[in-house]
Amino acid sequence: MKDHSDRIIELESQLAHLQRQYDELNQVVIDQTRDIQRLLKQALKWEQDLDRLKHAVEPRGELADEKPPHY
Repeated sequence: MKDHSDRIIELESQLAHLQRQYDELNQVVIDQTRDIQRLLKQALKWEQDLDRLKHAVEPRGELADEKPPHY
């Protein structure tokens, strides 16, 4: 009878350990998901800012077709 009791205690101990590991890993996944979402937002903002800068600097219309003065 002692063997069954010892096995149950060991299994409960292992289960508690696995549950703690599961909770820790789950928190890591939650944190990483939040970080990835934040980084994607930041990358999108930078991409939009870069597009705005490119459009502000690029010549428009007829100026783009003109040769530079050194030609």
